[in-house]
Amino acid sequence: MSKPSFEENLVKLESLVKDLESGDKTLDESVKLYNEGIELAKLCHKELKEAEKVIVKLMNEDQLEDFNQE
Repeated sequence: MSKPSFEENLVKLESLVKDLESGDKTLDESVKLYNEGIELAKLCHKELKEAEKVIVKLMNEDQLEDFNQE
């Protein structure tokens, strides 16, 4: 079984938020959903930070190439 993509995790997180906002869950269900949401939010944040590092690295490499061509 493959790891869910960032987009899949984000869709699930949005669904959890809607469930919590509906107000029709018990306290125990709400706490469980909240905890699951926090874990998904952390995972999404981590993936975004990793993507940002790659983009910054690529941008810096591109700037070096531009500098070397001048």
